[in-house]
Amino acid sequence: MNIYMYIDGQQTEQVREFQYLGSLISDDGYCEKEIANRLGMAKKVFQDKRKLFTGKMNLELKKRIVKCLVCSNVRSGIMDFKRSR
Repeated sequence: MNIYMYIDGQQTEQVREFQYLGSLISDDGYCEKEIANRLGMAKKVFQDKRKLFTGKMNLELKKRIVKCLVCSNVRSGIMDFKRSR
């Protein structure tokens, strides 16, 4: 669907998707790309912190770090999605 919007007499460009406040907004309203994007960011955080997980650290402490670094990133994306609906 095309939406025609004018600002100061000039038509704005319509795009299929864009980033806004860290979330991927698409013209079709689906969130698959947003979820994949959040999972990708969480994976990157995990891989960047790989040295923490391969050392001789206590297993319970490793679990807490994963929960803090990775899960919070995915959860915030889900909460952003719920608020935008």
